[in-house]
Amino acid sequence: MSEPTFTYRSILMRKQMQAVSGAQFIRVLARSQIWIFIPVYLTRVRGLPVYFSGILFLLTAIIALPFSVYGGNLVDTIGRRKVSLAIPLFLFVLMIITAFSVLYRAGIISIVIEFLSIEPISVIQWIADNAIVSDVTGIGERTGSFGILRIAGNLGFSAGPAIGGFLADYSYSYIFFFGAAGAIVELLLYYFLVNETGKLRKGSGRFSMPLADRYFVIVAIMIGVTYFVSGQWGTTLTLFLSVVYRVSNNMIGILYSINGITVILLQMPIIRVIEKINGFWQLALGTIVYGLGFFVLALTHNFVLLGIDIVFITIGENILAPVTNSIISKIAPEDRRGEYFGSAQLISGFIAPLAPVLGTFLIYKNPSDPLMIWTPVLIIAIFASVSITIAGSMLMRSIGKRTG
Repeated sequence: MSEPTFTYRSILMRKQMQAVSGAQFIRVLARSQIWIFIPVYLTRVRGLPVYFSGILFLLTAIIALPFSVYGGNLVDTIGRRKVSLAIPLFLFVLMIITAFSVLYRAGIISIVIEFLSIEPISVIQWIADNAIVSDVTGIGERTGSFGILRIAGNLGFSAGPAIGGFLADYSYSYIFFFGAAGAIVELLLYYFLVNETGKLRKGSGRFSMPLADRYFVIVAIMIGVTYFVSGQWGTTLTLFLSVVYRVSNNMIGILYSINGITVILLQMPIIRVIEKINGFWQLALGTIVYGLGFFVLALTHNFVLLGIDIVFITIGENILAPVTNSIISKIAPEDRRGEYFGSAQLISGFIAPLAPVLGTFLIYKNPSDPLMIWTPVLIIAIFASVSITIAGSMLMRSIGKRTG
């Protein structure tokens, strides 16, 4: 699964990569704070218990599952461009509605329904973006290309949460208004820079999944297991900092900005270091680094040390995130990339939503004992890393290096 060298400049010269990476920057800049601060809003402002946020994100993921498969099929049949133009319009409307609901303190049920509608639409855009990147890059460029997307996203993330913390101090509704403005910028990028890139498949966008591809199914499950650990990033981490350590919104935003800056600085060097390593070993290594980083959170509440630990956690993220998309892109046939990415999202989606449920439950049961919150996460990380290493080695021997 090693890859030849590639030129980042040549990748970035392609207008489709400019559009997708630019949209990724805007999307994360304008929308990342929604996922970070909605749990704080529901807990601190509306008085809901912390485990409610875990349940909310579980529901979000469950609702998104069928959209991932159907959306992937749409990407393969009606095209990447049409999907990429439609999604920002839907998101703009949803975010404006949610912003006004928060501003005028609508009922919790209304706000929850509106929030639950955002993620399924966002998942389809994620699938379209991954298909576009796969279309315009060669196999040896994939990990680096997805690394570029991560850098673009984290350029946005280096400022997004800090902006969100500032906006939230005035009104949580401003977070959604900001997200709506970002959706319009995304629309313009796709409109002017993305033509149809894919070899489209004949069909009606019906549900279709590559379940007969045993290699794909096993890989998707292994990726899903890693999400069980990495999924503590976001809802669990935010509520832990807010509820257990009483870190302010502004300081939480700064910690997440440290994450974004670390990705910008270290993503490509880390890819260069690990690109010769088997992809399954990359999954295992990234998972154990994640787990160790989360565990260290239990040992200190000093803000400077928390910032240093965020850097360590981000190294795990830098190892794990690019390879997950790269592996799927190499498996997928050219005219079924949307289907494969959507199906991977569906399979791993049955596992990943349990992460914030577990994390928020541990916070709810152990609000004054950080070790009891993060020790189970470390144990899961160790188990997952060992399992991925064993299963990956067996799979490579039995099927061969199909991904190149």
